[in-house]
This record gives sequence, C-alpha cells and structure tokens, in this order.
Amino acid sequence: MKVIKVTKEYYETEDEKVYFFAPLENEISVEDMQKIVDANEKLVKELKDNEHSKF
Repeated sequence: MKVIKVTKEYYETEDEKVYFFAPLENEISVEDMQKIVDANEKLVKELKDNEHSKF
C-alpha cells in the first residue's frame, strides 16, 4: 500500500481514503506516514505467519 496524501483528518492511499478516529494535532509527512503503514503491514504479515504456523 502506497500513501499518497496525509492531512490532519485522513490519509489517502492508491485505493482508499482512511479517516483518523480523532484529528491529528499536526500533519504528518507522506514519508513518515509511509513508514508507519509499512511497519503495520510487516506486523500484520508476521502475525498471520505465526497464526498459520500454529496449525
């Protein structure tokens, strides 16, 4: 998932616009938001891999 735009209210990717539960105090740079998204995707993948290895 590639982050295209980040505002105080939402971030936008190639296929969706995701609103924050509470608006941010400051805008985050696209680069910083991309790092957060990448880290979350990695965590989800690791959790899924661990879940499958239990069975």
